[in-house]
Amino acid sequence: MILGAMGTWSPRPGRVLHVRPTAEALAAAEWAPVDPGPPSFLQGDHLRAYAARRAAGGRHRAWTGTATYLDGAFDGAALARALTRLVRRHEGLRTWFDVDGCAEGADPVRHLVPADAVDFEVVAVPAFSPVPGLPWDEWVTTHLNETFDAACRPDSWAPFALGATVTDDGFGLFWGCDHAFTDGASQLMVLSELEELYAEELGGGTGEPEARPETAGSVLDHGRAEHALAAATPADAPEIRAWSDAVAAHDGRLPKFALDLGLEPGETSAVKIRSTTLLDADGLARMEELAAAHGARFTGAVFAGLALTDARLTGATDWFGVTVVGSRGPGFETTQGWLCNFTPVTFPVADGGAPASFTDVLPVADAAFRQARKVAKVPVHAALGVMLADGVLDPASLGSPQLISYLDLRRFPGVGRPAYDRGLHFTGEGRTGNASLWVNRDHERLYLVMQTPDTPTAQAAVDRYVAEVTATFEAAVAAPPAAGADEALVGAAEARDERLEATGAGRLG
Repeated sequence: MILGAMGTWSPRPGRVLHVRPTAEALAAAEWAPVDPGPPSFLQGDHLRAYAARRAAGGRHRAWTGTATYLDGAFDGAALARALTRLVRRHEGLRTWFDVDGCAEGADPVRHLVPADAVDFEVVAVPAFSPVPGLPWDEWVTTHLNETFDAACRPDSWAPFALGATVTDDGFGLFWGCDHAFTDGASQLMVLSELEELYAEELGGGTGEPEARPETAGSVLDHGRAEHALAAATPADAPEIRAWSDAVAAHDGRLPKFALDLGLEPGETSAVKIRSTTLLDADGLARMEELAAAHGARFTGAVFAGLALTDARLTGATDWFGVTVVGSRGPGFETTQGWLCNFTPVTFPVADGGAPASFTDVLPVADAAFRQARKVAKVPVHAALGVMLADGVLDPASLGSPQLISYLDLRRFPGVGRPAYDRGLHFTGEGRTGNASLWVNRDHERLYLVMQTPDTPTAQAAVDRYVAEVTATFEAAVAAPPAAGADEALVGAAEARDERLEATGAGRLG
């Protein structure tokens, strides 16, 4: 599995099919009963933003997806049965929201489709007629955007779309889902779970069907527990104080990208996905050794590298980042839904005013991330409410803060299955006013994916950042654990400068 731009998926040309709810399932969904209780905090934010965008006539691209390729003859009926079982198992995928009035302050209303009403069928898409000169790959990207834009919305069911590109000896599989009902972990698991169900429907599964529970952990129960925990957390709780202290120490604002992207406050631009390799397999092994030698985990090394990069670009003596962490406790490991929280990571990156070395920062960064995981036990919205009420947080910084995600892609349950190993995870390319970071590790490399504003000024800034962060990680693994860090950084800086000259970003000064 890799993370990247949707346009990098390149299935072989073939027939295009969609797996859609039957007419009876759609009728049942339209009249699905109301399920009481609030949406999760992140769902609520998403739904209110969607309602405002819908009222303004804007385009909704807050969906995310995944695609892969499977070998063997295609059986549409078996795939439809597999999807039926998948959706019946995950109540989050049986949900839609009435958001009428949300733009004016009303609460969204959840509807839950009964499991026994869920049913799917395969529908052929008319043969494509490409614009002269439009290659198949570009047509596929356009088709996926159009399909997901139409289907992946939270106010109707189904809020997801599944389809296939079929050849004689295999098929590409693509899936998109509105973000209200999914997260990165869910997307990384969904196609491998579907592959397993499909194999069972074909009679070729490796295990007994009854070995898998027919229902996953309840995402609705998870949301209710989240609200209850937030309500029970006092304003002076350690988790709330950790947030307040971090924000107050940074002028009452949440983090933003280290360099000026050339956008006015509140301004956004179309998204451009950027990807760059930070370490190859040999570099990963050396970084593991370096972290272990300093009593840290690999995660600490990731945050140390990001922090030192920002410090050299900004001159800051301490670092403040907001990272995404999963909130999947026992029983929710494979739940399809948005089960995430945000938490602050902050630590010094200078020693007596002088920039600290990578090995100096490494254990400090590791300890800071361990502390951040403890803070993440309380929903971030509990802290946001307190900080806004106390005047600690500038509300203007809530619009588009920079977020950082780190995923170890070797640790998901689908590893080793074709759907996972051949998979691509992508996001809808809407608009952004920041440059958030998705750092990912697999067996072969550590790499960075960024959602960036697609403007010349922003891209020049991103060029400069990419060169700098690459130099940071290269220098860290080039130096022996006990010595040579300065020399390695000089060498990496020279390589960085060559990259900057090649892109023209060195002229930013």
